[in-house]
Amino acid sequence: MGLRSKLSSWAAFALAGGVLAASAAHAMTRSTVEMTCPYDGVTFSFSAQNSGTSFDRQLDWMPIGAIESPWPLGSCPTNGFVFLKAKYEDDELEKLRPLILSPEYQDLKSETPYYRAAWIMEHTGAAHPQVSSLLLQATWEAGQAELVERARANPPGEPAKGAADFARRIMAEGTTGERYRRYANELLARLAVDAADTTRSAEARTVDRLLMGEMLRRLGRFDEADNHLAALSNDLAPDSKQATLVAFQRRLIAARDVGVHVMSEAFGKNR
Repeated sequence: MGLRSKLSSWAAFALAGGVLAASAAHAMTRSTVEMTCPYDGVTFSFSAQNSGTSFDRQLDWMPIGAIESPWPLGSCPTNGFVFLKAKYEDDELEKLRPLILSPEYQDLKSETPYYRAAWIMEHTGAAHPQVSSLLLQATWEAGQAELVERARANPPGEPAKGAADFARRIMAEGTTGERYRRYANELLARLAVDAADTTRSAEARTVDRLLMGEMLRRLGRFDEADNHLAALSNDLAPDSKQATLVAFQRRLIAARDVGVHVMSEAFGKNR
């Protein structure tokens, strides 16, 4: 098991208790897939996720459990092409060729797969919310990588002893690295546009506004976050789940908390 998977397991113990985490541990399956890069024919091995189970979500909607989030994407080690689907037709690849081989895209090869996927979709005319969704998942990638790096730098010793405390400590520090902050700020700008789009459903726009509050909190922009969520609360039914999430977020903001939290905490299931 890799360090990222170990961290997910430790987090699972912290978030839902050892019994539930252990019972879910068998639900994620993977397989090694041989893939071929378009445009240069280079082959590479990709560890694909075949199945996974989540039993909670972070406040940024990232699934938590016996699952890797976001769902991993194959990425060419040479030209950085990201496989958003398993198979592409020849004419699709030819249309993408000038984009993928452009200097602008090649400069993005060090970015995460979902960040590059968002760039590709934006430059091929995908709907604004669809690109925002990919960029949200890029923040998950950046955040997870930061947590894993922190765990690697501060190993807990024997994971079975004190796994919950270790995971809580790692997650309490939040995700404050340059990449996460850059992605989150880009996402905030997109979500503001999506939330203002009255052609979309009220439910979808509320989710966008909740995500904006979470991004602002995680970035430490507490006053903006609280003002934003106070305005949102005025548009919610007091007994709704969304109102409960807003109230929980505002308690975190009052405590100047930039940590990673999950929705079950908001509903009193993880106290």
